[in-house]
Amino acid sequence: MALGEPLMERALGVQWCVSSDDFQLRVTVKEHPLTRRGVLSTVASIYDPLGFVAPFILLGKQILQQLCRDKAGWDEPLSEELKTQWESWLQDLQNLSNVRIRRCYIPPNFIDVKQYELHHFSDASVTGYGECTYLRTINTNGDVHCSLVMGKARVAPTKVTTIPRLELSAAVVAARTSVVLRKELEIDGLQEHFWTDSKVVLGYINNDARRFHVFVANRIQRIKSTTDSKQWRFVRSEDNPADHASRGLKADQLVASTWFNGPDFLWKRELPIEDVKVSEVIDNDPELRKAQVLNTKAKEDRTLLDRLIRFSDWKRAVKAIAHLKRHAKQIKGLKLKTNEATSVEERQEAELFIIKLVQTEVFSTEIKGIKQCKEVKPKDKTNKLHKLSPFVDEYGVLRVGGRLTRSALHPHVKHPAIVPKASHVSSLLIKHYHEKVHHQGRGITVNELRSNGIWVTGCSSAVASHIYKCTTCRKYRRNTQEPKMADLPDERLEMTPPFTYCGIDCFGPFYVKEARKELKRYGLLFTCMCSRAIHIEMLDDLTTDAFINALRAFIAIRGNVRQLRCDQGTNFVGAKGEFMNAMKDLDHEQVKEHGCEFVMNFPASSHMGGVWERQIRTIRSVLTAILDQSAKRLDSASLRTFLYEVMAIVNSRPLTTEHLNDPTSLEPLTPNHILMMKSKITTPPPGQFVSQDLYLRKRWRQVQFLANEFWTRWKKEYLLNLQQRQIWQKDKRNTKVNDIVILQEDCSPRNQWRLARVAQVYPSTDGRVRKVKLLISDSTLDNQGKRTTKPVYLDRPVYKTVLLLEAE
Repeated sequence: MALGEPLMERALGVQWCVSSDDFQLRVTVKEHPLTRRGVLSTVASIYDPLGFVAPFILLGKQILQQLCRDKAGWDEPLSEELKTQWESWLQDLQNLSNVRIRRCYIPPNFIDVKQYELHHFSDASVTGYGECTYLRTINTNGDVHCSLVMGKARVAPTKVTTIPRLELSAAVVAARTSVVLRKELEIDGLQEHFWTDSKVVLGYINNDARRFHVFVANRIQRIKSTTDSKQWRFVRSEDNPADHASRGLKADQLVASTWFNGPDFLWKRELPIEDVKVSEVIDNDPELRKAQVLNTKAKEDRTLLDRLIRFSDWKRAVKAIAHLKRHAKQIKGLKLKTNEATSVEERQEAELFIIKLVQTEVFSTEIKGIKQCKEVKPKDKTNKLHKLSPFVDEYGVLRVGGRLTRSALHPHVKHPAIVPKASHVSSLLIKHYHEKVHHQGRGITVNELRSNGIWVTGCSSAVASHIYKCTTCRKYRRNTQEPKMADLPDERLEMTPPFTYCGIDCFGPFYVKEARKELKRYGLLFTCMCSRAIHIEMLDDLTTDAFINALRAFIAIRGNVRQLRCDQGTNFVGAKGEFMNAMKDLDHEQVKEHGCEFVMNFPASSHMGGVWERQIRTIRSVLTAILDQSAKRLDSASLRTFLYEVMAIVNSRPLTTEHLNDPTSLEPLTPNHILMMKSKITTPPPGQFVSQDLYLRKRWRQVQFLANEFWTRWKKEYLLNLQQRQIWQKDKRNTKVNDIVILQEDCSPRNQWRLARVAQVYPSTDGRVRKVKLLISDSTLDNQGKRTTKPVYLDRPVYKTVLLLEAE
C-alpha cells in the first residue's frame, strides 16, 4: 500500500476502510464464459451476507432465472437479448466499488440514545420479493437517525404465483429477519414495526374468523407465531424502500435511492398516524377455504352430560371439564388467563361436578327427599338405595351412609359417591379402574372402585359385563371359539364295504436295527369311516413315493378305495398331485372305476380328523406294550409283523359297550366281524338271507347272511350311539368378515399369538362358519400407513382363533 492511501482491512469479500470507518465491496470479476455456468459463477461470487446491495444482485439473479426458464444448457451460449443484459450488468458491477456503508449504526456525535426501533419493510412484484430493515434511534434531544441493518431480495418462483401470495411470502421473510436481529442485536426495550403496502396481507394477518388454504394458512401462522398483528402497519408504495428489493436497481440508482437511509418519514420525530383502515377478507377471496354447511337439526334438550358420551376415557373427560370450568372462571374475571396444565384440585373439582351431574339426572327424586329430611323408599324392586342409608354431603354429592362411620378410613372411602349403573359415567369409571389394576378380575376391580370412593349400583354385574367386552382381557384369557359340532358326513352313515371310505394319517417314528445302523420307520394308518376297522402299513420314510407304494399295497389287500380323507401333509399333497396327473388321460368311466378321491381337511384342524386320530392313540397304547420287551432290537420285518398284530388286536375291539357285561347277550360287535368275511363282491346281492342259510352247503349264502347280520347290528348298536354331540353343543355367534381375532399357535406362548382380521368365511351346509381365511397383521408400515411387504393370508379353522373385537 502506497504512502498516503487509506488503510484497508479485508474480510470475506468486504473491505473496511479504517480511516473513514466505512464498508466497501471488493469486486473482482474473473473471466467466465458467456454461458449459464459462467453467469451462475459470477453471481455467486459476490459476497453480501447482510444484503447491502441486494437490489443490484437481484438483477443478475433474474438473468440466471430466465436462463432456467428457457431450459438453456450449462455450456450453451447466451441469446443475443440476454447477452446484452448480462454485459450491461457486468459493466455496472464495477461501480459497486463506489458504494460506502457506515460500519456503525449510530454516528459518533449521536449520544444519549433513549429509544431503539426496528422497522421492517416488505414488498413483492412479478419479478421478485424482498425486505429491508432499518434501525431508528432517538436521543434525549429528540434527534432521529436511521440506518440499514439488513436486506434481502429474492426472485419470484418460476411457477406462476399471485401477487398477494408473493406479498405474504415477503412478510414471512420480514418476520424471520426480526427473529434473527432480536437475537443478534441484544438491545433491551427494542420496539419493532412491520410495514407493507398490501392491504390484502394486512387483512390476512388481522383475520381471526376465516380459514384459508394451506399455503396462506401456514404463512399466516408463521407470522403470528413471532409477531403481533398490532405491529403491522400500512405504507404507501412510493414510501416503501422494499420496493427496490422486489424490482432491482443499478449501482448508480442504488446510491441515489433511499435504500441505505430509509424513507423520509422515519427521520421525522413522530411516525405518521395510520389513517388506512384494514378491511375484512372478502367472501370471494380465492384463498378462502370454502366451508361446508350441513343442514342438521340440533337437539334442543342436549345437556352437558350427553356430550360426555363422546369420551371413551375417564381422565380425558375430567380434563375437558376442568378446562371448561377454568375457561368459565376466566370469562367471569375470577381467574387470570393461563395455558398451564390443570391442577390436581381442578381435576378433583371436575370429578365431583361430573358425578353430581349424573346423580341429578338419575336420583333427582331421592336427593330432593333427602334434603327434605325424608327417608328413601324404593320405587321398585331394582332400587336398592334405601339399603345404603344415603345422604347428601356439603358439596351436594349423594353418598353412601353405611355402617363404617366410626372407622378411621378416609371420608370418601367410608362414604363413597353413588353412581348409577346405567350411565356412561359408570362405564368410564369401571374402564378406568379396571385398567388401573392391569385388567384383573371382577373382585379386584370392584374393590379398586370402592377404595377410590365410587359406589356403582349393581357394580358386580356392570364390572362383569365390561370385562366380558374388554379386548385386552379377551386377548389374555378368552377361550378359542367353539362352533356347534357339525353333522356326521354321509360316508360314516352308509352301509358300504370296508375301506370304501377311509381316513389316513401317519404316526411314528419307530427305531429299527439294520446291521449296525439305526433307522427310522413310520406307520401309515387307514381307518374305515363306516366300520371303524383299521389297516396299518409300514413306511420307510415320509416321502410321496413311500406313501404311494404303501397305498398300492393296501389297495391290493383290501380292494379299491373310493375316497381318502387326510390332513394336508406334504406326502399326501404330493400323492394327490401325482394321481391328478395320472388321471388326465383317462375317460370318465375309467376315472370312476379306478379313481381315488382325496378330501383334505382344513390346515391346522386336526380335530376334523378325530375318527382316525383317535385310532392312533389306540394303536400306541397297544404298540407300547408289545415294543416294551423288544425296544431297539427290531428289524424292519419284525416291526411290520408287530404292526399287523396290532391291527388284528385293534380290529377285535368292540364297537359298543352295551352288552359287554351281559353273559346272555350276543357277542359284541367288532370290525373283525365284517373284515374276516370280506369277498370280491363289493355289495351284497339283492334278496333276503335267513338263518337256515347257515346250514346250506352254499358257502356264499352263509357269508352274505353273516354280513347282513353285521350291518343290522351295526345300525342298531353302533350307529345310534353317534347321535349325541359330545362337545360344542350350543349354537354360538357365527364368525363374520372383519372380525378381529388372534391366531392360536401351539408352539408359542399366548402373548405372542399373532393378530389377524377375518378376510373370508366358508359356511358349512348347515350355515355355520367353521373355517375362515385370515389376513395376518403386519406392523411394518411406511409413512403413509401402507404395507411394506406382501399381505399374508392363512386358512384356519374357527376353533384355532380367539375373538377380540366383533365386526359390528
